Amino acid sequence: MTELADSGFTAANAAPQEDGIPAVSTLFFVKYAAAIIGIYIALMTPVTVTMAIRVQAIAPEGKGAALGSILGLGALFALFANPIFGWLSDRTVSRYGRRRPWMLAGIVLGGLAVTGIAFSENLFVIGALWCLAQTTYNAALAVVVAIVPDQVPEHQRGRVSAISGMALYIAMLMGAGIAALTGASNPLGFIAPALVATVAIFWFAIGLEDPHADKAAKLQHQSMADLGRSFLINPVKHADFSWAWLSRFFVFLGMSVLMTYQAYFLIDHLGMPSAGIADLLFLSTLITAIAVIASSFISGWLSDRLHRRKVFVLASAIGYSLGIVIILSATTLGVFYVGVAVSSLAFGIYMAVDQALVVDVLPDRETDAAKNMGILNIANAVPQSIAPAIAPFFLAIGATGGNYPALYAFAAVAAFLGALAIWPVKGVR
Repeated sequence: MTELADSGFTAANAAPQEDGIPAVSTLFFVKYAAAIIGIYIALMTPVTVTMAIRVQAIAPEGKGAALGSILGLGALFALFANPIFGWLSDRTVSRYGRRRPWMLAGIVLGGLAVTGIAFSENLFVIGALWCLAQTTYNAALAVVVAIVPDQVPEHQRGRVSAISGMALYIAMLMGAGIAALTGASNPLGFIAPALVATVAIFWFAIGLEDPHADKAAKLQHQSMADLGRSFLINPVKHADFSWAWLSRFFVFLGMSVLMTYQAYFLIDHLGMPSAGIADLLFLSTLITAIAVIASSFISGWLSDRLHRRKVFVLASAIGYSLGIVIILSATTLGVFYVGVAVSSLAFGIYMAVDQALVVDVLPDRETDAAKNMGILNIANAVPQSIAPAIAPFFLAIGATGGNYPALYAFAAVAAFLGALAIWPVKGVR
C-alpha cells in the first residue's frame, strides 16, 4: 500500500482496520467527490434541464411522449451497462489497472455522445446518442463506485455515502447553473457538463492504484455465461442485499418522477413561462443542493459515530413523502420551493446512509465488488425508465392539462415504501 500512501489516496501510517482495509485520507475523499460529482453533472444535466428544453424546441406538441421515450430508452441501456462493465472491470488485467481503463474510456466516449446531441436536430439521432451516453457514462460510474468496497473501510463508509448523496444534488445545481448561464438550448448546455466530468475523472484516475490485481487475474478466464449466472443473486441467501436493492428501487422511482417532470410541472401546472424555466430550475436546484448537502453531511457523520443506519432511513421515509405531498398541493412557486426543501432534506438523509449500508451487506466483496455494485445501480436505472413510461397514465387521470398531483402522489408513496424496505435488513443496525 506504499504507492497508495504516496499518491495521497491512503493515510500514510494508517493501520488496517477490522475489515483489513486501511483508512483513506482526506485527499481520497476530495478526489472521489470530484469524480462522482463530475459523472452526475454529465448524466443529470440532460435529465433535469437541457434534454427537456431540447425536445420541446424540436417537437413542442409531443414533448412529453418524446422526452419519456428518449430518457426511458437511455435508462434501459444504463440498466445493463452498470453490472456488465462492473463485471468486466472485476476481471480486467492491464498495466493501467482494472478500474482506470473503464472509467477513462467511458467518460471520453460519453462526452463525445452528448456533444453529438448538442448539435443534432433529429429526435431519433438524439435518442441513439443518449443511449450511447448512458452506456458509457454508467460504465465509468460502475467502476468509480466499486472503489468504495475496494479501498474504504467500514468506519468511513458513512462519509463516502454522504459524499455520494450530496454529489447528486451538487451536480444538479452545477448543471442548472450551466444551463442558466449558457441558455438551456445552447449547445454548451450539453458540452460544458461533459468537459467538467472528463477533467474530474482524469484527476481522480491519476495516482489511483487498483488493489487485488492478482484476484482479477484469476477471474479473467470466466466466460460471458458466468456473467449471466452471476446476475442471479439468491434473495434468500443474500436477503439483506435484496432488501437494500428493493429500497433503492422505490426511492429512486419517486425521485425520478420528481426530477424528470419538474420543468413541465412548473410550465403546465403552475403556469410559468417556458422562456424563464432554466432560471426557476436553477433556484429549485440551489434549494435542493443546500438542503441535501446539510442533511447528508450531518447524517453521514452521525451514522458513522452511532453505528446506526436504519433509523436515518426511517426518518427520511417520512420526510421525503411529506415534501412531495407539499409539492403536489402547491399552487404557487413559494409552496413548491418549500416542498422541494423538505423532500431534499429527507433525501439527503437517505443518501447519507444508503451506500454505506449497501457496501456493508455487499455479497462477494472481494471478487465481484464492481459487478454487484452494478446490480445495485440497476435499482437507480430502472426507475428512470419506468417513470417516463408510467407518468402519462397518472397525468391523464381526469385532467386535460396533466394531473401532476396524481403523478406526485404516486412518487410520494413509492419513496415511502422504498425507505421502509430497509427495515428488514439484519446485517446493519
